[in-house]
Amino acid sequence: MIELQSKQDLGRVKNAIQGYMTQKLLLPKVYLDADFGEMRVDVLAVDRTGVGDIHAVRIMPVKFEDGRPAGWQEHVTLAALTVSEHSQELLRLPGHFRYVALYCDSSDLRSFYPVEALIRKLTAEDGVGRVGILVVDFAGDEPLVRATFKPERFRSSKELVQLADKFVADHTANWEVREEQA
Repeated sequence: MIELQSKQDLGRVKNAIQGYMTQKLLLPKVYLDADFGEMRVDVLAVDRTGVGDIHAVRIMPVKFEDGRPAGWQEHVTLAALTVSEHSQELLRLPGHFRYVALYCDSSDLRSFYPVEALIRKLTAEDGVGRVGILVVDFAGDEPLVRATFKPERFRSSKELVQLADKFVADHTANWEVREEQA
């Protein structure tokens, strides 16, 4: 039962992030569970009907080993540790904009904001690009996505653009704007 609930929660998180991207971007194509290049991307959005900036999202649950923590500070601390432990992986995500999306079955992540040391770990070595942090809140009737920490654009490359072009040509988007057929 717990495994099914976890799977459903993850699906709801992906759907909420998909909705966030469709509202944030201009005519995106959104893909769920994309094998993009050498990495698995939980949510991949390519802006401007598949020819614009690439937005890659890695979803990470905030899980507690021994029951529920006492309050929001424990949630925030564990969220920061989760992101910090995976910072190198997040920096390698293929995309112009990279995000980590945090969720747990509590609304206590709403107060999460990264400290300076974590911000440094999420910033490219040369300073061009920074991983953004999304928090998915399950407190209401529908999951709500909030950008706790906005991403900054990473450098582009010919290889990244070619990878996106090939991916868009070879895969059907989970969500896209479709033109009317005559």
